Amino acid sequence: MAENLEVTKTNENALVVKHNNLVMSRYNLSLAEQKLILQVASMIEKDDEDFKTYTVYVSEYLDLIDSDAPTTYRKLKEFAETLLKKPLYIPQDGGFLVCNWFASLKYESKRGVLLCSFHPDLKPYLLQLKKNFTSYRLKNILKLKSKYSIRLYEILKSHQGIGHINFKTDDLRNILAIPSEYKYADIKRQILKPSQRELKKYTDITFEFKEIKRTRRVVEIQFTILSNLNEIENKADKSDTDIRSTNATEQEILDKLLELIPEEKQTNNVKTLLLNYLKQYASDYVLSQIQYTNDHKPKEWLAYLKQAIKEDYASYYANLEKEKEEKEIRKKEFERRLKQLEEERETEIDIAIDNEKTRIYKEYLDSLEDKEKKELLNEYLEKAKELYPEVDEKSFEMKLKVERLITEDIIAENKFFQIRLEKAKIKAEERAQMLFELDKKKLLEQFGSL
Repeated sequence: MAENLEVTKTNENALVVKHNNLVMSRYNLSLAEQKLILQVASMIEKDDEDFKTYTVYVSEYLDLIDSDAPTTYRKLKEFAETLLKKPLYIPQDGGFLVCNWFASLKYESKRGVLLCSFHPDLKPYLLQLKKNFTSYRLKNILKLKSKYSIRLYEILKSHQGIGHINFKTDDLRNILAIPSEYKYADIKRQILKPSQRELKKYTDITFEFKEIKRTRRVVEIQFTILSNLNEIENKADKSDTDIRSTNATEQEILDKLLELIPEEKQTNNVKTLLLNYLKQYASDYVLSQIQYTNDHKPKEWLAYLKQAIKEDYASYYANLEKEKEEKEIRKKEFERRLKQLEEERETEIDIAIDNEKTRIYKEYLDSLEDKEKKELLNEYLEKAKELYPEVDEKSFEMKLKVERLITEDIIAENKFFQIRLEKAKIKAEERAQMLFELDKKKLLEQFGSL
């Protein structure tokens, strides 16, 4: 039977944790509907084995989303009925699952609360997640004004470790439930650009996007995901950064930990307890458990902290492992893209050299009389036929082979052409290296510290 959970104050620092298949599922919800679902999802504890009945104070919900939607409590009935009629489609191996977000929504007018019960089919996607999940602080989405911004945030957040994701435009329309009458220009102007501005202003990530065209039509979009921690107040507390200093003394670390503890809890017993913990655990581990305890505001604060440290409520080691895996993925992706840049550099040099050879060939032929030109072409056609008997002598491929043979010989016999080609090669290498360094710099900025 579902357990009732009273919520007296919504915690904007609470984690929303969703299976990646749920992140990539298809649904069409309003901004207010999405924020309600994510607020309720943030109430789930990491050790919960079953859903509870989550209690949301309606006045708090409206304050939380900085909105008056639904505008009056009288509209709550319509709001709840509409939400319960909106299914989601979750991809699964070989198929998909269709279900509703909530099994029920119950409004108690005397208390001014909405009792929310998640649909039981969502358990594998919201409970006991150990891998293939995405997590973020609730506050990242609270100030977003567009339903598309929330969807894009979650999707891009789930691929932050890799740093990029490509979407066919039709697939993007499908997953974001974009109206069919929207042309790509509308999607760019009304969805992508506004979402880009909102994510940069309010969340811990931002993104750039590149249009991939086929015959002038945008058929695919490449999203590059960037960290935005330095731009917003959503980054970790300064104390979190300070405590990681390798030069910090034990007393300095203790002082930083005490700053995180509610003032009424800062007793000598707590100080002694923290000193003992610092001898047993890494300071970051203790810090993460204190923050987790503070986020959940338990009645028995100290008892909860002790249990959190004992059982790693904050999933410190799991998160470390996840960070390690993501870092390895990012490293491999960085190496792949760096190799791609190196190959593009070499290709650009080769193209520049081939273009210069073509110019030399044409200039040389233009300097000949028609009779000399005809004799030269016939002579090298015979040579090419001997070297490439499998190639049709009237084909374009044979024409290129004749041109190549002539070019190589006239360059080998002409010092002026050799110097000219060498200069063209040096110039091409310098230009290609300059472009490579610029692209490499952008790549390093995107991937940051590896």
